[in-house]
Amino acid sequence: MCFFIWFFSKIYTTSEEYDAELTCLGLFRSDTKLLAASSRGKFYLFNWKEFGLHSDEYVGQKHAVQCMVPITQNIVVTSGEDGILRAAHMFPQRQLGVVGQHRLPVENLDISHDGQFIASCSHDNDVKFWNISYFESIDSVIDVNQKQNKKRDLSNNLPSSSLKNASDFFSGLV
Repeated sequence: MCFFIWFFSKIYTTSEEYDAELTCLGLFRSDTKLLAASSRGKFYLFNWKEFGLHSDEYVGQKHAVQCMVPITQNIVVTSGEDGILRAAHMFPQRQLGVVGQHRLPVENLDISHDGQFIASCSHDNDVKFWNISYFESIDSVIDVNQKQNKKRDLSNNLPSSSLKNASDFFSGLV
């Protein structure tokens, strides 16, 4: 990663070299943290103006992360080659689940001006909109203090996903 000052036409600072290319960036915590995703599914967290070496590293999914969009000060939605939009809580670091899915890889993500919807487009020119208003009260959907089960969390379908969780089949029985 390289921080370039266009006005002075000089490089301000460069980071250490990484084993995979950094594919996308996002700002968190009132623009004091920079999150960079790699082509191997890792996330690197940098403090603002301290781009030499990352302050934290988080292993997310196995596939390359091609795009991301910050939803709140702590939550990011990412997607990539597998076409699945995943939500991750960065503080504490854990996967929240699947927001939605495309058949082909996702090219771009964007959030609406009011923060209620995410737009995603894939290689087959499909544009889909996902209602993410439930992230305002994420504690009622996911307990972030509960012990993490990474395998379950990666496949957990959130309310915006068109698929249901198999474990929810018996949830209505008393």
